[in-house]
Amino acid sequence: MAVPQFLRRFITPGRPERAALYTVALGAAALIDPAKLTPGGRAAYRLTLAGITAAVVAGDTQRAVGPQGRSAAATAATVAGGAVLGLAEAGEALDAKLQRSLVRRGVSKPRLVFAAVTAGLTLATELPALLAARRWVSYRSGNSQHMDVVDHVPFGEFPEGARTLITGMLDFSADPSAEALRAQLASAHERLGVGGSGSFDAIDIIVFDAEALPRAVPHRQQFPVVAEFADPNTGSPRVVRLGIDGGSLAQLTIEADDRAADSEWLWPERWPALAEVTFSVEGSEPLDTRAAKRARAATRH
Repeated sequence: MAVPQFLRRFITPGRPERAALYTVALGAAALIDPAKLTPGGRAAYRLTLAGITAAVVAGDTQRAVGPQGRSAAATAATVAGGAVLGLAEAGEALDAKLQRSLVRRGVSKPRLVFAAVTAGLTLATELPALLAARRWVSYRSGNSQHMDVVDHVPFGEFPEGARTLITGMLDFSADPSAEALRAQLASAHERLGVGGSGSFDAIDIIVFDAEALPRAVPHRQQFPVVAEFADPNTGSPRVVRLGIDGGSLAQLTIEADDRAADSEWLWPERWPALAEVTFSVEGSEPLDTRAAKRARAATRH
């Protein structure tokens, strides 16, 4: 089942919505004294904590392993949620012991102390991702808007499946700018600053040493060739487009015809082979790949 993009903001590391939600939710949960709950209330309390923990772990794992690691994220989330349920009895016993200790020391409202400490610790764990997400600063270069890096912003190796797909798009095109983009592709990396690999249906591209490489013309465009394929695992149709900014590779985006029936991540868990991909020029019928290559070769002479 798909998770709408606005909901993804609440599980994606580095998003202020996630930090606010988890800080408030866990702080509020700490106000509850589990010893005073009915058996049904205690079960709901434990399941809520397990669900919050599973969501946090799923978001963090997905960011670490990328869109091809959905099964790993699901496994990690299940294990984390199960661990919370398995340790619930011991955790509640420790909670009661700490509460009695605070009362003996004259603290009249120990649950408020628990809530404040829990909220503070939660915010502290979310802070590094929030700061990393804001280490990106924009600057002007000519007529295009680019992104520069300050401090340590995470980069990842560019997914080989995405690299192969872009290569196919460039090979299909008769556009002279394809040669410049092909030269850039060898130095392409993925920016992982917000949301992890492939989040929000896009792979952000950073070309290292871009200033030393040829640029595409026009500098800002959507590359005319699109790639269409069926997800090798689900059979769902996908459309991939390539964005150019400042004459450089900027972003690979993916769309699906029926998002409501799809999974949270549109990027395929297993990338298709080029033989499984249909390339076409935007706004036209699919063209003969060999003819496009011959036309492109003719422009070099």
